[in-house]
Amino acid sequence: MTKGIDISSEEYRIYTYEGGRTFRIDDPAELQVLTDERGATHRVIDKGGMTHRPERGWVGISWKPREGQPAFVA
Repeated sequence: MTKGIDISSEEYRIYTYEGGRTFRIDDPAELQVLTDERGATHRVIDKGGMTHRPERGWVGISWKPREGQPAFVA
């Protein structure tokens, strides 16, 4: 089962992995949280309709809210 969360208030989000490698998603629109056989995971759908699946194992997530938007929504 998935749960959609509106994250269109974010300008971008960055996933940081051990060793400093990063994965950036510009213009994220929706976060889909789901559970599979390995536990909780998620997908991000951007404003262009592209779906991104950040690799598991990230050690941090950073994001920049759009001007005038709250620092976080979920």
